[in-house]
Amino acid sequence: MDSPNVLFTAPSAGTKNATLICVPIMGETIEKMKIDVQKAKAEGADVAEIRLDSLSNIDPYQDLTALIQHRVLPLLFTYRPKWEGGMYDGDENKRLDALRLAMELGADYIDVELQVAHAFYDSIRGKTFNKTKVIVSSHNYQLTPSIEDLGNLVARIQATGADIVKIATTATDITDVARMFQIMVHSQ
Repeated sequence: MDSPNVLFTAPSAGTKNATLICVPIMGETIEKMKIDVQKAKAEGADVAEIRLDSLSNIDPYQDLTALIQHRVLPLLFTYRPKWEGGMYDGDENKRLDALRLAMELGADYIDVELQVAHAFYDSIRGKTFNKTKVIVSSHNYQLTPSIEDLGNLVARIQATGADIVKIATTATDITDVARMFQIMVHSQ
């Protein structure tokens, strides 16, 4: 668990939003990830974010099944492409197929980038995934946009049908953090 903890809010039984501690899990093997999920649970994490793009090799069915069947925490599956700051640089259809498979196998959450969200939702239209919540995310590694731009971004993400909106930005001063809190309060 070399990555820092991340906080996010998600719907919870009996409440509109609950703050959860989510620990990113990055490893070259599934076995390393399983160990790190156990450590995250022992340290009080609420959710483990499985970064599939960190694996050196992936067999989607075998690896996702192993993680989901033996989960000790709710799991969020992310397969982040390089164009959104991740490590995956392969076939886009295979990447999205792995996320769809995670849904079929009963993942608690998956994370899909805003840029591909509409196409992803089109690919699962008519299918029922009772359990999985879809997080639609946007990442900006240069700056924190204006309140107006953040509001427009939230609206674009909500328009995809996302269960959870995720916006990650780069804060360079305290006013950037204030804008993020302001947009979070106005978006609930």
